[in-house]
Amino acid sequence: MAHRDDIQGLRAVAVLLVVLGHAGVPWLGGGYIGVDVFFVLSGFLITGILLAEFAKRRSISLPRFYLRRARRILPAAVLTLVVTDIAAHHLLNFVRAREAVNDSIWSALFAANVHFARQGSDYFAQGQPPSPFLHFWSLAVEEQFYLVWPALLALLLAVRFRRLLLVLVVVGAGSVAWSIHFTAASPAAAYYSTFARAWELALGAGLAVAAPHARRLPARAGFAFGWLGLLAIGASASAYSERTPFPGSAALLPAAGAALVIGAGLAAPPAVLGVGRVLSLAPLRYLGDRSYAFYLWHWPVLILAAQSAGHDLSLGAKLALVAFAFLLSVVSYRFVEDPIRRMRFTLRVTGLLWPASATAAVVVVLFILGSLDRTAGRFEAAAAAVQPAQLVHVTTPAKTRPLAAVVTAVRQAERGAPLPAPITPSPSNLRGDFYGFPTGCSPRDGKATSKLCRLGTANSPKTIVVIGDSHAQMWMPPILQMAKRDRWAVVPLVKPRCIPRSWSSKGECGKWYRWARGRAVALHPDVILIIGSWMAVWAPERAIKPVGALGTAMKRVSASVIVVGDPPGQKRDPTDCLLAPRATMATCTSEATRVQLATNRAIAAHAREQGIGLIDTLGWFCGHPQGSSTRYLCPLVVNRTVTCVDRGHISRTYGLELEPVFRVAFRRELFR
Repeated sequence: MAHRDDIQGLRAVAVLLVVLGHAGVPWLGGGYIGVDVFFVLSGFLITGILLAEFAKRRSISLPRFYLRRARRILPAAVLTLVVTDIAAHHLLNFVRAREAVNDSIWSALFAANVHFARQGSDYFAQGQPPSPFLHFWSLAVEEQFYLVWPALLALLLAVRFRRLLLVLVVVGAGSVAWSIHFTAASPAAAYYSTFARAWELALGAGLAVAAPHARRLPARAGFAFGWLGLLAIGASASAYSERTPFPGSAALLPAAGAALVIGAGLAAPPAVLGVGRVLSLAPLRYLGDRSYAFYLWHWPVLILAAQSAGHDLSLGAKLALVAFAFLLSVVSYRFVEDPIRRMRFTLRVTGLLWPASATAAVVVVLFILGSLDRTAGRFEAAAAAVQPAQLVHVTTPAKTRPLAAVVTAVRQAERGAPLPAPITPSPSNLRGDFYGFPTGCSPRDGKATSKLCRLGTANSPKTIVVIGDSHAQMWMPPILQMAKRDRWAVVPLVKPRCIPRSWSSKGECGKWYRWARGRAVALHPDVILIIGSWMAVWAPERAIKPVGALGTAMKRVSASVIVVGDPPGQKRDPTDCLLAPRATMATCTSEATRVQLATNRAIAAHAREQGIGLIDTLGWFCGHPQGSSTRYLCPLVVNRTVTCVDRGHISRTYGLELEPVFRVAFRRELFR
């Protein structure tokens, strides 16, 4: 376990792949595989250190191991957490800052991967800006692995169990199998899963156990393995992208490449130029020494800059920020990380490092959260006092022309008028202003069925069945309010994420659709409402076919089948738009695209051809700018009410304001 310059060089390669990939450098779409290289390196180095300690002392001291880990990782990590929290408080709007600070708590507890896996699996969290602490997931995976492995290794060595490689092979094989399965079933959760990544750490650990045998490799083998491994790392970094299912089987290539490079360094040095000599060059060693700090700093610098600017940054700007992050890493390594790592502490003094670090982080978090909560409280109090004028009168014809309040909002946007203040719901918790089904009334992730719930006037003989995805869920408030007024029972057959174009799939959404269709047929309802997300499709026919097929089939079992139109949504996240420093009605207004308008027209035409009812919602959200009869502008704020909670879902508050016009449109289609 002597110091190896080539390993420091491999660290440099790994961190460069990650950092430049995050900066958007072309041909490095798979730069994230640098983290997998780090996992293999970590498993090799940590296991090697533990084996060396056992060889010297005939035992492994777990307290000494964890105190060494604390001294190695805590100072730089806590410094990054504290500085990033303070920067987020000053640079981001209070909602994003509060989210970042909450993320930092999970990161400080080395549970960031669990937290971000839960967020990644939340359909309604999709499209939210990335957290400045997202990269702490990899540290969490490592520390969770090292909660188990050192104790297991110490136990196996204490009982003189000599088949360590067998244990690692079994653990690794199980982890690989789970990784492949979990990546296919739930890619977002698998990416952050400790169990789906454990095999990479086990691979490095197995290499450390097998090191005495690897040293017998001839120089030629070391030469070939080294360059082959580096080629595998480079190939995966350039060939992979965000669309690559990962980790799964795709992670085998970069992890095997890292193992080959490490193993090549154990073999006899080749007579010709080997990969170890290249990796041992001074610039790479210098960067490798600072790779941990560079990894910690680069992500928050990039994310905070982009979110503060309010738009994507150019490649040149990102590279300049990367250079700044490297300067931060040099400074923090020089004055924090390296001095503390080299200090000779007693075990008692070193044991204070964790509580001292935790106390510093907690004090900063509590101070910032107190300030942010006071700001949120002011916004919520103002929103609670808002009483918008009646959006629409019951007698207003529910035709396709825009509502008067929408036209007024469009004119305000054209003038660049300031946003009205206050508004409702509060920007402090827009995502909370969304309807949630009673427990069990909608299938959970991984499930294709749920119980049948009768909502609205549950004991009514008149029944409305609602079939669709999350866009059906967002229309439930006005539907249920109308149902209570007119005494309808409402049965939702709704599964978020299962958009119409997925209904014919063989996966979970296809199974749900077949179940929902079967339940609808069995119920023989008076009305079937079909509501789905189709404004995001690039070709209208991809929306027409599944919606039309369902509508035609349901006409056989229901007196009325009505399709509810899908509003265009917003181009920018509503929270960030409303809280931007120079926000106006103009900056918070989106224009419906040609594809969206074409899809809307195609759905309407198909409904007329098939004799299916249609509730056209376009004019409830969008209106024509002056001088144009073909363009549509869609203001985010209408009648002092925020229309959308995110880019694609309407707010519960605005939906309830639309109930009168929804009811008129529903009754017109019902009795036509």
